[in-house]
Amino acid sequence: MLPPGALFLAATAFALAAVDEPAKSTPPAAAAEKPVAAQPTDAQPLPDGVQRFNGMLVGRLMKRDVERGSFVVEVDAISRVWENSRAENPKALAGRRVEVTGVSGKFLDVLVVTRIGETLEFECQHNGEKLVFPGELLRKVAPYAPEDYPVLPEDFRGFRGVVQAEVLKKDAESQELIVRIDRVIRNADGNAARNPASIEGKNLLLAGFWNRRELFAGIRTGERLEAGLNHISRRSDHVSIADPVRRLDAESGGPARNKGAKMSEEEMREENGRAAKADSASSDKSPQGQRGFRGMLVGRLVEKDVERGTFSVEVDAVPRVWKNNQASSPRSLRGTTVAAGGVSGKLLDVLLLCKVGETLEFGARDDGAERLSVVELLRKVGPVKPGDYPELPDGFRGFRGMLQGRVIRKDSEMLELVVEVTKAGELFGENRAEQPDAIVGQKVMLAGFWQRREAFQNSAVDTVIEFGAEHPNRQTDHLTVIETVRRVER
Repeated sequence: MLPPGALFLAATAFALAAVDEPAKSTPPAAAAEKPVAAQPTDAQPLPDGVQRFNGMLVGRLMKRDVERGSFVVEVDAISRVWENSRAENPKALAGRRVEVTGVSGKFLDVLVVTRIGETLEFECQHNGEKLVFPGELLRKVAPYAPEDYPVLPEDFRGFRGVVQAEVLKKDAESQELIVRIDRVIRNADGNAARNPASIEGKNLLLAGFWNRRELFAGIRTGERLEAGLNHISRRSDHVSIADPVRRLDAESGGPARNKGAKMSEEEMREENGRAAKADSASSDKSPQGQRGFRGMLVGRLVEKDVERGTFSVEVDAVPRVWKNNQASSPRSLRGTTVAAGGVSGKLLDVLLLCKVGETLEFGARDDGAERLSVVELLRKVGPVKPGDYPELPDGFRGFRGMLQGRVIRKDSEMLELVVEVTKAGELFGENRAEQPDAIVGQKVMLAGFWQRREAFQNSAVDTVIEFGAEHPNRQTDHLTVIETVRRVER
């Protein structure tokens, strides 16, 4: 008979050892028949042509050191090459074992829960000596499959224009689509592709939806789009979406009516009937401001059920309200306790590692049920302090124009800045703010840098920047950058 506690200690030791086992181990019987040589795990020297690389890699985890904040992967794909990358041959990284250093903070949690042999997607840059993690994206992904990372034809690189495409796959976490191009409709000014038609019948990775969240949320696999494309970085295999964009009816090929377009009287009656049913079905326990809410919430974890993928938070901030929000008073959610569910896949790791009392930020959507649905994002953040999520003055809402200010804080994961505004400049034609100067001396949250990563990286804390911005939704407290950002010498 085992002494007291021995069974628990043995089980614990087994569990800890299992963390570093390969994701798919060789069955004992097979191992006995034919010994399998240990796979090398040490990093190889970096090949020529990758110096000053800046982008994203996908690879299998071979080795890790959580204390040092480093890991080794065997690279399967170079999923992104940023515009400011200076590497002459980024694809030379494919098939190499490389070491990445500089992992810290919440990204160490990703290393902890990733087993040897599982696949990581992460951003990295070559600093002149080695590959380092800049602290923007590190996540577990599905095992590498070539169809998930389509390669562009050489004659298509540099394309600008409009295409018709079918949606094959949708990644809600990264806000990206894999589409098959049916035809190139027309070229646009600045097109540099030698043969745009070379993409017809082929797949490509379509990114750049961070400023088009409402559009992205409505897109379904199997439907068709007519969309502008812009291949910004010629060495990368991803393409950014651009205007014009419209969803096409799957059967007729005609334009699908966007949310917010004028309805017929019959459609309005049907929509009102659905809304009334949703309201009556919603629990009376739901806090005011929840019904119809679409946006981001930040709050302290009250309880969680990882098996069911549910949790509750006490809301500290409502940093974003999306354009398709239907709640009349989103900010009234602050100080209330809301229940959320629908957590699955990689996001369960976040819920698993978050302790009661710690703070979560997540995308939330109310569908008329008692629990909000978690969409797009779930991450641990620091406790909310005054000034972390600044509110806009009412007279400033609807602003569109130029601002100048000092960078106070930088969120490298969300590509957002908090800026203390020192000057309101030129107003643009669509400005609706009644008192643009009301923002001077106030802090603003500035988002929309997904296509301006180099500008974001150059906007260091305590620098002064001048930028164009718009307030996209009168109920939200974030601004979107719309013009080139430049540093201003003091």
